[in-house]
Amino acid sequence: MWLCGRAEKYSGVTMSYTLKPERKQLFAINFRQRLESAIELPPLPEVTRELLLLRNSDVDIKRLIHIVSKDASIAAQMLSYARLSMFGYGNRIQTLDDSVMLVLGYDKALHMAMGIAAGKSLRMQADGPLGRKAFWHHSLQMAMLTQALCMTLPAAKRPEPGVCYLAGLLHDIGYMLFGHLYPAEFSMLNQLVAQYPERDVRELEMSGFGVSHDMIGMWLMRAWNMPESIVVAVREHCFFDYDGKHAIYAKLVAFANQILRAESGESALAGNSEFIACETLGLDAQQVERLLERMREASAPLEVMARELAA
Repeated sequence: MWLCGRAEKYSGVTMSYTLKPERKQLFAINFRQRLESAIELPPLPEVTRELLLLRNSDVDIKRLIHIVSKDASIAAQMLSYARLSMFGYGNRIQTLDDSVMLVLGYDKALHMAMGIAAGKSLRMQADGPLGRKAFWHHSLQMAMLTQALCMTLPAAKRPEPGVCYLAGLLHDIGYMLFGHLYPAEFSMLNQLVAQYPERDVRELEMSGFGVSHDMIGMWLMRAWNMPESIVVAVREHCFFDYDGKHAIYAKLVAFANQILRAESGESALAGNSEFIACETLGLDAQQVERLLERMREASAPLEVMARELAA
């Protein structure tokens, strides 16, 4: 249900949990004004601000570890991630230093910490198909898979792996801001998605509220002065046919989203037009299946991490 590809029209269907037409128009206008003014948006967390400065510097890895260690919850999440069986270290990873030095490396540690800190600054309801628990579980899967897909690309066309991870982690952050700013309306959207699980989520957003999570997320990323590659990935992840600047990040996120839908049984790989992406990106079915096998192995610990992040 998380894929927000080409919207379909659902005419003649009466849906509960939506705003009346006149209220929907006012709601969309008000929401956009709040986003454009950026005054009412939550500030970028201090940890994320410090980490953003590292992107353009030659500060060594010890400085990164020092910044992350200021937030015990982020450090704990990175420790849990580094202990995943797929990396082969397990409980030998005892400290944040071990996590970064032995498993994550500078680039991935940087972007993971940025994404977790950014997401934690927003609060929305915990339960439901778009609630915090579902958000973090899906986002952690997306981050891992988007980066893994990136690493299988030919070196000549491979983008920054850490940016791919962050793009996957933050692609749906618009839902978080929606729930943060408008909890009552977001609860209505959550119920709408639960009532119509077969429907395209973006279409339900637009039909019911006149706004979409991709545009909401884009405004937040701009307000937080996030890298343009992340802004584009968040803005365009619903549209695989986007071919502008930084398109590779949006395409990888869109493709990862489709793979996870297929894996969960929400759609099929074979014959699905979106899977032209496999050839377009230079991947093959065997590569994708190997990545999915790794995802399956990490499913349980990722779910535990998601619950901890949603707490």
